[in-house]
This record gives sequence, C-alpha cells and structure tokens, in this order.
Amino acid sequence: MRIRELVKQAIGFGLLAGLLISGPVAVAQPVEGSYWYAIDNIIKIEDGARVVVWATLPPDWHGQEINLISIDPEPVKICVDELSGNKVVEWLWEPEAWEMLPKMEPRHFFFHYEFTLEEKSDRFDFDAAKVGNIDSDSDLFKTFTAAATWIQTDGQIRDMARKIIGQETNPGLQAKLLYDWALENLEFVPGGEGRRDALNTLKAKRGDCGQFSTLYTALCRSLGVPARNLSLAWLDGGLHDFSEIHLPGYGWFPVDISLGQMLTTYRGGMSQKEVAKFMKIRNIPLGDSDFTFGNLPDSRLIISQGVNVRFDSPTLGKQVNLQRMRPGGTAAFPQGFVIEGFNSSLVHGGFHVFDEKVANEDRAHALAHQHLANAFFKEGLYDVVEEGCRSGLNEFSDGVQTWINLGKVYMHKGEYYKAEAAFKRAQQGVAAKRNEKAEALTWVHNYLGNCYDLLGRREMAEAEYRMIVEKGDNFRGAVDYAKKYLERPFKKEAWGN
Repeated sequence: MRIRELVKQAIGFGLLAGLLISGPVAVAQPVEGSYWYAIDNIIKIEDGARVVVWATLPPDWHGQEINLISIDPEPVKICVDELSGNKVVEWLWEPEAWEMLPKMEPRHFFFHYEFTLEEKSDRFDFDAAKVGNIDSDSDLFKTFTAAATWIQTDGQIRDMARKIIGQETNPGLQAKLLYDWALENLEFVPGGEGRRDALNTLKAKRGDCGQFSTLYTALCRSLGVPARNLSLAWLDGGLHDFSEIHLPGYGWFPVDISLGQMLTTYRGGMSQKEVAKFMKIRNIPLGDSDFTFGNLPDSRLIISQGVNVRFDSPTLGKQVNLQRMRPGGTAAFPQGFVIEGFNSSLVHGGFHVFDEKVANEDRAHALAHQHLANAFFKEGLYDVVEEGCRSGLNEFSDGVQTWINLGKVYMHKGEYYKAEAAFKRAQQGVAAKRNEKAEALTWVHNYLGNCYDLLGRREMAEAEYRMIVEKGDNFRGAVDYAKKYLERPFKKEAWGN
C-alpha cells in the first residue's frame, strides 16, 4: 500500500465520541507538528540486522483535528486497535551489513511523521441533573468498565470506591466524589513511585499523573462508570496522562487529578508563581480545582488513548500487546521496538517538535542529542551531549534540563567550577516540564554537593545534601543519595548519574 493510501486510511478511521453539551471551539491557528524517532550512535551492523518501531498516530478526537501530512520512511502498515481506537505505525528498517572504520563518525537513522493540529477547547458546565442513565448493555459500557492489566476493578479497589461514594447513585456525582477524594488523599510524586497498577497506587496513595489516572479509571470502572486513560504531549514540552469518563448526556468527559491538585493550596508541590505560569499557557483559571473535572487544558496534543493496545504485526507475524504507548518506542510499556544486529551502545528514542520545521537530518540530529541526553550519558557519550547542549543554549538559554546536562558533562570532564556554575544556572532556569523543575529543586543540590566534595569543600557539600534530606522529597531516590554522601565524601569514581 502506497503512502498516500496509508495516510487516507489513517485519517479516515473514526473514534468513539459522545454528545458534547458545549461544542468544541478551535482555540488557535493550526499547529505544525512532527514526531521523530532517532536511531543513533550506530557503529556496527551485522547481517540480518533490523529495527522495528511502533508509534501511535495522534487521533482525530473531540478535542482536536489532525491532518496527517507524511510518514517517512513508508511504514509496513498502519495497524488499528479497534478496542482502544489507536492507529499504530509499524516501521521496519533493514540496513545492509557494514562495519564502520574506527575513525568514522557514528551514523544515525530517523523515522518520523508530520501533521497539523487544529486544537479545540472543550468546556463542560457540569450539572448532575443532566446526566442520564448508563446503558449497561452497550458495547461502550462493556469495554470501558472491564478490568484490564493495571486496572483492577474488584477487591480493595471496589471497596474503596463504594466507601467514597456512600449512598450516591448518580454516576456523575459518583465520579465527582472520587475526584474530590483523589485531590485530597493522593500525593503527587514526579516520575512516579513503585508499581504502576491501580491497586498498588491505592495502597501507596502516591504517584505521578499516569498512576493517578490509572487509579481513577479503575475506581470509576468498579462502579460501572465507563472510564479510560489518555496520554498527551504539551506543546511547550513534556508528556502527561489524564482520564476520561463517559456520562450519558455529556459523552466523553475529561478528568485530570494531577492538574486539579495544582489548583489547590497544595499546588502539586510547585510554587504559586510556577503554577500561575503553567496554567496561563494552558488557559486554565487559577483558584478553582473543580475546573479540571470536565474541562480540558489547551496547548496539548493527544497522542494515545487507553491501555492494553493490541494489534497484529505483519513484520513479526503475531499480535503485539503494549500496556501503554505514549506514543511508542522506548516510551511504550513494555518496549515498543525490536532492535537486532547492532552495537549494544546504540541510542534511540522519540520526541515531538511543534511549530518548528526540521528540514534536514542535521537539525533532527541536533534535537536528538538534547532529547536523548540521558541515553547518551548511559553510554558515556559526553561529547555528544555537550554538542547538543551548546546547540540548545543558542535557542533557549534559560532551559533547566540543558544546564543540568551541561553540568553533568563538566563533572565527567573534571571541570568542577564550570559544573557548579551550570547547576546553579539550572536552579534559576525556566522548566518546560514539571519533572525538570523537580530535578532542579532536588537533584541539583546533590550534584552541587558532589562538586563541592570533589573540590575539597566538605562543609558546603554537607549543606547541600542536608537540604535534600530536610526537604524529604525522594524524587528518583534523591534523599537516599544525599544520606549516603552525608556519611562519607563523594569520590570521582562514584560519578555515574
């Protein structure tokens, strides 16, 4: 099937949709977007080598319209999961065998697609009296109230849901009571904590946006309220998960617990100034945590919907089942790729680009160095990261993650004063993602402590570690790390984070 036919097929596939009380309204001019999946640091290719990558195409959905422009290289197939409504590109690259000479530069290869996004702002004026009766005989009900991997609907999940709603029978008010309970009782942890299924999140009462949405979906389903998870990419950077419930009279109705928490006095662990800036970009009014029960933020692209995405792979000749996509490759769980016959130090991963033309592979390669910095660090490719950081600083000099990455490069090179300056600059920078700010507010103190230990400034190092311990935010093990080096000074040979 040729690319034009594949694009037509992708655009033509419909989604489940509900009746909206207030119709969607376009919020801006169409946004140009692209998704890139980089295969980088290719040093060796053996006979029979191949790369298979799966990634969702952004769906036409009640909060957006997508015009898919191109897919390159031509995919083997656009697979469709009828249950979740996801369209999944299956790419295959089978390069000819070759071995690179030692002095040659490592090579790279890209998969990508381009599209335009017409974003629509959905606004619901929730009124419980307008919620009709749920049709328990419908296919929609059977699909979106069923248990699934990570989404338990019996035992402790059902018991907790029933305890929360008491005698309430209106499905809309049941969903609102579950939402209010989640805002009050769950603690947001950047990057998540522990296992990602609903039951373990309920037990811990801690997690990230993905864990929150999974738990909320499970609680709703246990009561017979149809619910599902969705993933989005913010147009200003970063990924996010939220839930949707299906209410008769409203249709699919967005519910976002982690954003709702940011609108409470807790503020999701962020300062009032940070919350204000975050919400302004997304057109969310401050001070009303009920807003995210039924209203969708702006400046976002929905990239995948639901869990347990299943499709038949023509390349593998069997069904593939991915618990979540976000939208695929290394971001999928389990892994949304198969790579065989390459060097083990291969680096790969995907990222979105918005309102920016990536006209050639050199530009895409520079972006890959920034977006995949941690993968390059893991392989010891510090010069590659430094090159990407310097390119990024030319465009966004206040970027938090860029300065953190540059500080790590200087640490590895033994230039500790430069590393100290870079980490301090990161603390003052502008974060595109919540995780970036969490990194700056927690791990940067550990990085500074490491710098001071290596410079022989033990008292200053201890002060940095102590800040982390006293704050108590164990984001990615930050507190455990700080306690370790409060007991003994950090040594150069220990640097590997």
